[in-house]
Amino acid sequence: MRLPNEIIGQRPQGIGSDFLRAYLSSVCVAKELQRKGLGHALISKSKTVAEKWGIIHLYVHVALDNEPAKRLYLKSGFVHESDEPFADAKFLGRPRRILLWFGLPNPHNL
Repeated sequence: MRLPNEIIGQRPQGIGSDFLRAYLSSVCVAKELQRKGLGHALISKSKTVAEKWGIIHLYVHVALDNEPAKRLYLKSGFVHESDEPFADAKFLGRPRRILLWFGLPNPHNL
């Protein structure tokens, strides 16, 4: 299901641009392994793989109240792009999310 106000990456625009955009999904670290650099290593590897695949825009959704995850992504260079509307989150029965973005080198000059 896709809602009209679903927060999705807006970069880049135009025909075929979806091939230059990727999302990190369900990134998590077991409680007993947190605060040991594993989350940062996962994100770093994701950036490396995305760049090899020609991806130039990397996105991740984070629950608005998940402060440790927000800190990790922001420390890894992601920036805030948008907030999920309250009504959408309520309708879907989940916590509100924010969308974070990271720009990779652009060999395509787009």
